[in-house]
Amino acid sequence: MTSAINASATLGNTATQDLRHVVDDYVRRVWNGHDASAVAEFAPDNTAFAFGDGPVTRVSRTELVQRVAHVLTMIPDHHLTVGTVVIQGEDVIWEWRMTGTFRDERGAFPVDAKGLTYWQVRDGLIVARNGVMDLMTWAWQLKVVDRRIQLLMPV
Repeated sequence: MTSAINASATLGNTATQDLRHVVDDYVRRVWNGHDASAVAEFAPDNTAFAFGDGPVTRVSRTELVQRVAHVLTMIPDHHLTVGTVVIQGEDVIWEWRMTGTFRDERGAFPVDAKGLTYWQVRDGLIVARNGVMDLMTWAWQLKVVDRRIQLLMPV
């Protein structure tokens, strides 16, 4: 993946550069620095959290830190690479690739997953979060399903 900013967002735009810095700093400190507590610096008291088309829930800063800590416990060598970043106003969509070794009572499983994250950022805080990832490949890598299933959708 290559780092890029959508052509509609000018590189000279200070707000765009600030939001790109939020993405880079968050990934560097939280995911690649394995510092779950750093999530608190990017989160308001309550964050709007959604998965797909499910209902939006409010997640406290403390719960968000706990969720990230849990992921980092399960994948202690977690590494995230940022791909394309698209910024418009306070909306940020960025692609990522996560690699590492998932560990549970069944053993250790190498993982390599891709996804997209959506954030709404105000005053440097991520006030809303959503995202998608390839869950079928993830399930296959964790040996939850015995064969890899790829879903293709027409575009």
